[in-house]
Amino acid sequence: MKQYIQLTNEEIKRSFKLYVIVVLAMVAIELASIVAQVMYHERKVENFIELNRVSVAEALKQIDTLGYSEASSFFSYMTLIGMAIVVIYAIQIWYRDWLGETKYIYRLLMLPGSRASIFFSKLTTVFLIIISFIGIQWCVLQSSFYLFDWLIQPEYKNQSGLSPVRNVMNDFYTMNLIDLGIILAISLFIVSIIFLLVLIERSFRKGKAIIRIGLEIFVPVALTIGILVLLDETRLLLETEAMFLLIGLGLCYFTYIIWKSLRLLQRKITV
Repeated sequence: MKQYIQLTNEEIKRSFKLYVIVVLAMVAIELASIVAQVMYHERKVENFIELNRVSVAEALKQIDTLGYSEASSFFSYMTLIGMAIVVIYAIQIWYRDWLGETKYIYRLLMLPGSRASIFFSKLTTVFLIIISFIGIQWCVLQSSFYLFDWLIQPEYKNQSGLSPVRNVMNDFYTMNLIDLGIILAISLFIVSIIFLLVLIERSFRKGKAIIRIGLEIFVPVALTIGILVLLDETRLLLETEAMFLLIGLGLCYFTYIIWKSLRLLQRKITV
């Protein structure tokens, strides 16, 4: 347990500077996009008034008012970029140890005790980054809403649907703890699959590794599609029962992923 905590702390320290830079850049872009959208809308209204010699009310009938959901539309793209960065980091957190000049992975593999602490320290680090990313994005949504409300003139603002979380990325940034738990569980599941594929690539020769990676991807996908089609065609189970069956199968597969990853790390990867 002590080794796991020490390795997790080391992984966080190694990633902290890059993480802060990425987060600050994303926050700055998101807040700047709010300012740009408000300024663009106001300029558009002013130009329409100047060209057509109409009142503000008449101009807004033609151009429409600006709501927070429209002003923050860029947030969806930044969230997708954040997801892509997490996926890249989940791969990079392993390969940087092999490809770095110091070959840090060999120091890790030679540590006394179980190598499981290496795996779980990396998994914990990525998971903490996911949690912090969701929390920071939620805070940015809240603060950008107040920024939008402060910047825009009252007559230019669309008053309907003022809640930032209700209007922007409603499925992702939810206040429901169950939904949040599902999002985190799916994220952990995906990261674990990425870890397994990386460890397979590191454990076997190129040709054999490609075949094994293909099987690890194809077999679960084929089985999942087959089960879904079977349940849909036969109607053997109620909707709730089918959901519990899929959750149970998902937990079994997650257990297999962890077991397989630890087995590869313990027996296949050598110094």
